[in-house]
Amino acid sequence: MTEKKTAFMVDSGCEPTQALMQKYNLEFVGINIVLDGNSYIDGEQLIHEQFYAKVDGVKNFATTPPSQSDMIKKYMAIKAKGYERVIDIHMSSKLSQVVANSHAAKGFVPGLEVHVFDTQSVSAGGYFVAEKIIEMITAGRPVTEVEAALPEITRSAQVLISASTLKFFVKNGRIGKAKGLVGSLLRMKPVLIIDDGMVAPFSTEKGMEKAIHRMADASLDFLSSRPHNVKIFKAFGSDNNKPYMDLAFERLLAKLPMIPIKDYQVISGRGWPTVTCHSGPEVFALSVYGERNPI
Repeated sequence: MTEKKTAFMVDSGCEPTQALMQKYNLEFVGINIVLDGNSYIDGEQLIHEQFYAKVDGVKNFATTPPSQSDMIKKYMAIKAKGYERVIDIHMSSKLSQVVANSHAAKGFVPGLEVHVFDTQSVSAGGYFVAEKIIEMITAGRPVTEVEAALPEITRSAQVLISASTLKFFVKNGRIGKAKGLVGSLLRMKPVLIIDDGMVAPFSTEKGMEKAIHRMADASLDFLSSRPHNVKIFKAFGSDNNKPYMDLAFERLLAKLPMIPIKDYQVISGRGWPTVTCHSGPEVFALSVYGERNPI
């Protein structure tokens, strides 16, 4: 364990599972969800079931980050619990201002050492990076060592997404490098990737079946040279996309014996409202993590 009493904190854009939250007694930052002008804090004032019950009837949805003041309050609450240090881990700074606001807030709580980490990803990618950071710090490895390893940690995660429409990405300004795909999707299905903290095109397929196959095969290819600490994260938004998620996962699972992986962990979940507000509910993802050499 670390010398200083250390708290770990993640935001809802990193899609922490309940198992991860409980294992490390994580502190939590909910991104603000705005549904038709009404604001809710993800994971606090609005949970998954409530969001998905509402979202089909909502015309406009968006997110806003916790402010500098909100983050100061979070840090003050952590210090009040007796912690001397907080490892504060967030979704990509290219998709949200929460990293910038956390950096701005960290000098306002004397006596609390604050380290802000940008996962340079979102959804399962944020989860993978956050979990690895927490594991390393918990094992007693210095923060400087973890910071130095962060580029390789982020390269060890691949997040592939498919959606029946890109209109929500476009509307919410999250389309990033995939703008060129918008006009070509009448008969095609996109496969998108989180690249350098942004949404980028990976491939465009003729129909959902081929998109599913592409996601599974690309995940297998990614893991073929990354046999260490392997994790697979499957997630979906609306209920009608769960079968697509399952098919992609089953195809990957059937092919895993083709590559030299001895063991792996499977994580599953439904997209957090924070992520779904970026992508729209018509989305599913197949994400993998694997290290070339143990980090």
